[in-house]
Amino acid sequence: MRIRAIIGIIKKDIKEIYREKMVIFWVFIFPIMWMVLLGGIFGNSKDVEVDVGVFYKDELSKHLVDVMGNITYKNHKLFNVKVYNSTDNGLNALNNGKIDAFIVFQEDFGKNITSGRQGVVYIYYDETDPQKYQLVRGIVREFFIQVEEEIKNKSMEMQMQYIDKFMNNETLAKFTNFSNNLSVANIKEYITASNKPLIIQEKTINHKTSSIGFYVTSFIGIQFLFSAMLIVGLSVLDEIEKGTLRRVLASPITSWDFLIGKYLSSLAIIFVSIVVGLLFSKIVFGETIIPSIWGWFLIFIGCLFSMSLGLSIAMTTGSSKSTNTIIYLTSMPLLFLSGIVIPETILPSWAKIFVNYFPTGRILKDFRLLELNNIPVSNIYQDVIVLSLITLIIVVVSVMLYSKMVNEIYE
Repeated sequence: MRIRAIIGIIKKDIKEIYREKMVIFWVFIFPIMWMVLLGGIFGNSKDVEVDVGVFYKDELSKHLVDVMGNITYKNHKLFNVKVYNSTDNGLNALNNGKIDAFIVFQEDFGKNITSGRQGVVYIYYDETDPQKYQLVRGIVREFFIQVEEEIKNKSMEMQMQYIDKFMNNETLAKFTNFSNNLSVANIKEYITASNKPLIIQEKTINHKTSSIGFYVTSFIGIQFLFSAMLIVGLSVLDEIEKGTLRRVLASPITSWDFLIGKYLSSLAIIFVSIVVGLLFSKIVFGETIIPSIWGWFLIFIGCLFSMSLGLSIAMTTGSSKSTNTIIYLTSMPLLFLSGIVIPETILPSWAKIFVNYFPTGRILKDFRLLELNNIPVSNIYQDVIVLSLITLIIVVVSVMLYSKMVNEIYE
């Protein structure tokens, strides 16, 4: 065994790894990035906040709502409470994705509770996102379990105080004189309320499609995040590095013909891929979604934005390897932070910025509202306009960078 030869091979391999940027990314950067990303999301559960809408008409209900709004977990607010003036408004907000759950207190809730009867609470959830639904339902149910325990304890305290103050052997002996004022139904009602003071009636909306609908939209999000961002930029760079683009530009084909062709072919590939995925879901799982015209338009905007962003990166780096690294470095965090595979509710507050304001996350969120929640397009038309303008800006930037690259080739 030659020690010097082995050491020489080790040095050679280390130097080659240092030169290979993708190897450095996957060996050193990616594991650390993964740890930071998942640790920031799942290792920080105190950032979970549930947006709850409520509708009530009495003081006791208001008191419970105030208590809910002041609950903290590890110094972090657990509920973000929004009060609505009608049941319809609250349900519309839930359907439009503005709140995670909607709670309606029965009109005579306070009167029933204070008189020893059962109080009724209606809780509505959106079942579109199965993970979010389970999380929100668990947190809200736990709150009402604690409320019920507190009511039972208070009821027991009051009963004991009345017994100590008004009951003795003499009054007990005279019980038959006034028991006629009570009916069997009343007694059963009071006993039932003492054991279970709250009636929680849970209802869900938007459960026409099963949980597969959420994962189908996740597949679409992955397509216009990864595929769209990679396909145009790397394709153009490949033509440049092989010298093909120089020969193409020497022909009657203009640089704009070349770029438009690349965009259209890439869009065709991605759209076909999405259609295949939707059909696959129908065949394998028995369910899928059929996007509306506006749904396809949102997919188009998402693809166009990512394609232009990928082209901008490619034209800036001028290298396929560097472009690959930057795109993966950008796409992997966005896969989790933009709500593609992880529900928005689970994300910490700092990550929700990507869902609501980064175009990829916002487009997918609006797409889900449109196709899974069945909201009218008028509810998201402002988003569509803003997202279209942002996409147009990115397209212009990518075209300018491409034009600069073409001019350098001509020179």
